[in-house]
Amino acid sequence: MKNLNLIYAVLLLLAFASCKKEANPQISSTQPQVPVIAPIRDSVSYTIDGKTYSAGGMSLNNISSGGEDANRKLVFTNDNNIPGYSLVGKPDSVMYFQKNAIYSNSANINVFFLKKCARQKQGLPWMPGLTDVLKLFTVGKHPLAEDFEWQNSQNGIAIDVTTNNKEYSSYNAYNGVNTVIIPPGFQNNSTFEILSFTTTSNGGGYNLEAKFTAVVFGADGQQKQLTNGYLRLNFGVYYNTLAN
Repeated sequence: MKNLNLIYAVLLLLAFASCKKEANPQISSTQPQVPVIAPIRDSVSYTIDGKTYSAGGMSLNNISSGGEDANRKLVFTNDNNIPGYSLVGKPDSVMYFQKNAIYSNSANINVFFLKKCARQKQGLPWMPGLTDVLKLFTVGKHPLAEDFEWQNSQNGIAIDVTTNNKEYSSYNAYNGVNTVIIPPGFQNNSTFEILSFTTTSNGGGYNLEAKFTAVVFGADGQQKQLTNGYLRLNFGVYYNTLAN
């Protein structure tokens, strides 16, 4: 009987130790792994006149940036039948743009991201700082700017596309005496939505994904519908390190 009581005591002690161990679980010192975001493969697809154009590949996207006067007015410089002209804006503002160009045997398209910014006092006067540049790519819907290369009053997106060896644009640029004036509001039913914008790991730039539709016009005013647009880009950005 004495031995049996001893066995019961040992069992109770082991049960108590087991409960205490479960009540105080060990906390792992391992830090959660940060997911790796790799650069995506550039690609684009869109449909015009029932035909789908597409292209894809690493480093297919050619990037450039620039700036023009914002809120411009047309100023004629002489009174000839074919007048000279200038597009002049206010000296304190600039229309900054990043141009993403994809050229291939099957798809040729330029996508401009546009934003009016204050003219800088240091560095390149037309180039904003990183914070303003990244606002070009805010996730969500962006309007198509109708007056790019003319008044430059609207932030948003502009598109050039080539089909059947003819160029079309989503905006009403000024082209001297050959300008075809299109009434404002022609892009009211068009869309450009940035679905995602992420920073890649290890300095690989940024990944962007977007879908879009647009009305595009030839220099003669001929209109076409661009539908089912889908865009994936990997790129770096240019910015002014001395921005105001």
